[in-house]
Amino acid sequence: MQRTIEIADFALPRGAVSIQQLMAMPRATWDHLRSEINRQRQIDPLNPLARCRLCKGPVFIRSHYASGGHAPVYAHYPESPADCPWYQGVNLKPDDARAAQYHGHQESALHRWMCETIATVLEQDPRCRLVTVDTYRRPSIAARGRYPDVYAEIDGLGKFAIEVQLSKPFAPEIVARHIHYEAEGVALLWVFRTLDAELPQGFHDVITLQRGNAFLFDDDAVAASSTRNTLVLTGLLENDRGGFLKPRLVALDDLDRSSGRAVFIEDRRSDRLLDYCRAGRAKWWEAFKEAPPAEFDYPFDEPCFIPAWDSIKAFVPELSPWKRRCWSEQFVRGDRLFAELAAILFSIARTATTGKDRVYVTRYNDASALTSMLNAKLAAQAFMPFATLIETMLRATPARDRLVRTSLARAFEHAKLESEQIAPGHPIWSGAARLFPEIFDGLRRAELDDLGKLPGWAGGASQTAQSSS
Repeated sequence: MQRTIEIADFALPRGAVSIQQLMAMPRATWDHLRSEINRQRQIDPLNPLARCRLCKGPVFIRSHYASGGHAPVYAHYPESPADCPWYQGVNLKPDDARAAQYHGHQESALHRWMCETIATVLEQDPRCRLVTVDTYRRPSIAARGRYPDVYAEIDGLGKFAIEVQLSKPFAPEIVARHIHYEAEGVALLWVFRTLDAELPQGFHDVITLQRGNAFLFDDDAVAASSTRNTLVLTGLLENDRGGFLKPRLVALDDLDRSSGRAVFIEDRRSDRLLDYCRAGRAKWWEAFKEAPPAEFDYPFDEPCFIPAWDSIKAFVPELSPWKRRCWSEQFVRGDRLFAELAAILFSIARTATTGKDRVYVTRYNDASALTSMLNAKLAAQAFMPFATLIETMLRATPARDRLVRTSLARAFEHAKLESEQIAPGHPIWSGAARLFPEIFDGLRRAELDDLGKLPGWAGGASQTAQSSS
């Protein structure tokens, strides 16, 4: 009987991820998780990113090929307890898998030709002052060096390690090379000859680390390199349907090296995540901008809030039965209550973005408007159950300094003592997670942080303009 790890516990903010959740993820999401598990394994093997719920042993994501595609499943690392009820048996060691793949031969004639041809076209670039092929590079920081397929130093561009990959690369080795060259200040570029319709998982791992970019040294790239006397590659960018956009020829000068972790033409992964985040709250920003002035509270009964409510219901269908329960049990309009709560969260996000207090739910407009608004709302019985939710939002942003103010600290404490708090899984929490996944969606928050794209208002280093919009 085949055993399966049912739940893996990831380090926060990700938290628990069931096998059902894992298998329902888009390919790009679980590919990223797989890479981050391997990255953590290389950096700090004693503190794994994911552990088996039952035995607490470290686990990784194995790509299982079935029915014409890859599916993610959890697997134990070798040191995990063999008596775990979810243990699947011994995994093939990387060295044994590598030996079986190459049959004792580490390099093919095509691989050697590609390496030497790439080196030749690099040497034709007058800016190139050093090129080597399969030569040991003494490290400046790391404990040991590497043998890059091609190494080049180009004035004005920097240092490049180019790995020619024809067969399936292994995930731990891919990640180890990225960690090594990132520490050494060398841009790592993986180059293929072709891309088949069904890519090996290792190719997907490389494309994930290159932010959804693939590079080929195909016949078109060889011809363009010869004509332009510099290295030119055929670049392929992921589209939104699991394929690639039209190929384009790119030189090393066209590549973005700003990430440190990877080299790419366009970041196809981060933009997709950020677009998802913005789409969830677009209708709400429109409503807050359109709503007419009110003497005290925003007029949440105005027609401009109808599209906003409809949009969040579409994302979180369980809000509809919750709304009906609100009315039948408490005689409270659920859509209006949610709109007021959304206004509180948007006020925190806006204040964190600009550094100046700005609220959407009361008439307060002085320098302490956010604190005054939160004190007032937390004192209301209707909002007491959401104190933990509001505190979670506030604590994750640069506006967290308000939490040390005595009046607000007491307001949160009182609300949590007076009322049972909602938690993840509640329709309101799910709605907040769709409005602000950068805060409440642990998987997406962690991925944005991994990619260096978590906005500054959400507590990340990224300070992109209008990042909360």
